[in-house]
Amino acid sequence: MPDNNGTEYIDSLIEAKKKGGKMICSATFLNIGSWNAALLAAGTTLSVMKYILDGHGKICYALVRPPGHHAQPTQADGYCFLDNAGLAVQYALDSGCKRVAVIDIDVHYGNGTAEGFYRSDKVLTGGINELGEGAGFGFNLNVPLPNATGDIGYKCAMTEVVVPAVRKFDPNMMVFVVGQDSSAVSMSSFLNFYE
Repeated sequence: MPDNNGTEYIDSLIEAKKKGGKMICSATFLNIGSWNAALLAAGTTLSVMKYILDGHGKICYALVRPPGHHAQPTQADGYCFLDNAGLAVQYALDSGCKRVAVIDIDVHYGNGTAEGFYRSDKVLTGGINELGEGAGFGFNLNVPLPNATGDIGYKCAMTEVVVPAVRKFDPNMMVFVVGQDSSAVSMSSFLNFYE
């Protein structure tokens, strides 16, 4: 089982909530409502995965905030407290899925989700910067895109690199992390996606 959000880390967040909040890092502050929002986001994401696993549908979307993909196994990061995608992936694996692919199209690397499965050959993660370790080497797919990459470059990366790798991996389940800051209209984006 991956290290996605262990008990000691969860206990530290609960304690911080009881004390009225805590600055976790420069971009992440746990305030009075953060813990409840994180629990609702994680619960919603797990409910969506359960909906799919129970056979009620093939596609479902969890519109949640905070996003979760920056939450590392032992610390919050990048406005994220719980790794929602990672929790859903682990739930799918625990429910019998043999292989799960996670495609993260956020402009910022989903470091928390990738780290949680970095040594696993059961989960293929797509993002930037790393390849994985041990049994997980090659299962952390990364396509670094240069600044100002637009729709054509993104489509090329997806069709030439990501899609063939996912097909080869042949997952039983796919999880998409759809951050909106890769949009050309986002103030935090260095990419220019319009479609």
